Amino acid sequence: MSIFIHKFFYNLFWLIAKPIFTFFFRLEVESQEDLKKLKGPLIIAANHLAWVDPFLIGINFPFLSKIFPIRYACWHKYFYSPRLFILVWIFGGFPVKRKIGIEESLKDAVKILENKGSVGIFPEGKRRRGGRPRRGRKGIAYLSLKTKTKILPIKIEAKMNMTAAKFFLRHYKVKVKIGKTFSLPFQEKNKSQNLNKAADLIMEKIRGL
Repeated sequence: MSIFIHKFFYNLFWLIAKPIFTFFFRLEVESQEDLKKLKGPLIIAANHLAWVDPFLIGINFPFLSKIFPIRYACWHKYFYSPRLFILVWIFGGFPVKRKIGIEESLKDAVKILENKGSVGIFPEGKRRRGGRPRRGRKGIAYLSLKTKTKILPIKIEAKMNMTAAKFFLRHYKVKVKIGKTFSLPFQEKNKSQNLNKAADLIMEKIRGL
């Protein structure tokens, strides 16, 4: 039952947010994929600049898209926050813990993909607001190899030290670049070295857009 709730709220949010974000962020979109034909299972991998990134990504797909809801990996502590829990749950977010082993940490993501759902991940692990790009974490590589799921790379280009005043004054300009889906070359998913190389490849695909 919950998946239908997540899908309902995802599409409702799309109707509200699409015109608002497009206008106030002066949003531009480039896509190498026919977004109308995409369906799950699918892993969406993007760079991470600001808390609005999941929403900026979602509104670029068609209304009632077959990949909705895009269910994002979220830090597990968000699920203990009364203010954040409802928002995270409504959109289908799932908790991820560190230092418990990659299989245990990503077991929810594996189930989503095995049920032909869509998972959103920021391979860098956290927001990057300048400085050198971070290396991708190996969890996304493990997830793709474990479930044999294709990856859709997305690059967000923006300067996002966001304030409400600047948002409504249209001070921001955001470009979202969507690449082609690709599969990782088969590798032994239990070898850390292979996962690191695969994670590097994913980040190269994102940064190359």
